[in-house]
Amino acid sequence: MGDPIERLRADSRAGRSSALDQLSVNERSQVLTRLLASHPELVDEAEAEARDLLSDESSGAVEEDLAFELGSLGIDDLAPRCGRIPGLGYVNEGEAAYELLRETTEPFLADMERRSKLGLAKEASAIATGIIAGLKRCEDPEMGTVLAYAGEDSLIDLADETISRAQRCGITVPEEDD
Repeated sequence: MGDPIERLRADSRAGRSSALDQLSVNERSQVLTRLLASHPELVDEAEAEARDLLSDESSGAVEEDLAFELGSLGIDDLAPRCGRIPGLGYVNEGEAAYELLRETTEPFLADMERRSKLGLAKEASAIATGIIAGLKRCEDPEMGTVLAYAGEDSLIDLADETISRAQRCGITVPEEDD
């Protein structure tokens, strides 16, 4: 029957849409789960592919992604979180901005911990290094931004939290070269 990828390309050239191409991420996950359940001989190969995918991480990419996400936080993200909040009382702009920074940084920290649990220490260390470098890139923000409202101490606190969580995972974070 031939290579399945080549079959999909042939279908595409013939004007037929591939059902696989139309699946959502969740649906693709379900297909993979079903395939592995019905073909246990593929589990080792799928595991190797997953590890290969997870071992492809650079601190520069993490730095770039985190700095972009933090810099993209707008005042419109901050406004509903500060001032008088029912059930919370008054929340000042600095506190609300810090929480936004923490929430934005958290998926990167979770990814670092996830890779550490898989024994991918080098990759986890690269993520930790990238997080710290991304936070450092956000120093000296423009006035009126979420980063400015959070303050430089917030970035230092998040860098310290990154180092602390990395150490709890046994991850080495290289010293900064200034």
